[in-house]
Amino acid sequence: MSDGSGARDVVVGFDGSVYAMQALDWALDEAELRGSPLVLCHAWHWPYQGVAPELEEAGRRSLHEAAQHVLAHGVECARERTAGVAVRPVSEEGSAAERLTELSSGAELLVLGSRGLGRLARVPVGSVAAHVAMHARCPVIVVRGVGALPRPGDVRPVVAVVDGSPAAEGALSFAAREAELRQVPLKIVYTGAEAEPATGPAARHSSAHDPVERAVAVVQERHPDVLTHPENPLAPPPEPLREAAREARLLVVGAAHPAFGSVAQWLLYNAVCPIAVVPPGSTGDS
Repeated sequence: MSDGSGARDVVVGFDGSVYAMQALDWALDEAELRGSPLVLCHAWHWPYQGVAPELEEAGRRSLHEAAQHVLAHGVECARERTAGVAVRPVSEEGSAAERLTELSSGAELLVLGSRGLGRLARVPVGSVAAHVAMHARCPVIVVRGVGALPRPGDVRPVVAVVDGSPAAEGALSFAAREAELRQVPLKIVYTGAEAEPATGPAARHSSAHDPVERAVAVVQERHPDVLTHPENPLAPPPEPLREAAREARLLVVGAAHPAFGSVAQWLLYNAVCPIAVVPPGSTGDS
């Protein structure tokens, strides 16, 4: 999906919840920075079986009208917050997770709130966000929690989680572009399985050091204006990830990161900052 300029859409899942409103704010920031149009998507479905046809027809019509009201509210909020982003509403019938995953195939970026309507406070991330983050074909940002978005003057870094594998390259590239667009530092955290405690001068030349050097070199070549801080943690995950999330404005990881199973899933449920999950083959340099 793209507008006439060729810029691909930033898509935001919107259900009118407070989490969706925060995701909308983040998506507007991304659309403004990238010069992309914004698509607000709201999915609805008929949850009942065995209902008389005339009642089902009336019920579906009511749900569709309610979806239109939700979208109209989202569009109004978006246009109040920005004058420079084209906003388009999309109403989809069916599973929200499936519809958003389908939209991701033509999108630049997909932004979701961590939870939707009706989610319990103890649930750290909703099933829709978790499914889409792990199956989308474009980068997905899950805006964790409810609170103020980063604003100009906030110098917290974008943090890229890498492990030296090809799967981490897309995450690194996406993180570098985010840091460049937002004019903040990029911190690179290595979490390879072989990263073990080391002491003395030998720690400087551990096997974990080379992937970090390569990652820094890639960023400096493609994004020379990005201030890069490499970090070679001497502890196995998830401890380095906990530390990184405490200071990050955005933490970026590849969907196929191999460290201790799925680190992306662990971050979605445990990190205290927004998470970007980048699928294999996706980059931020387009």
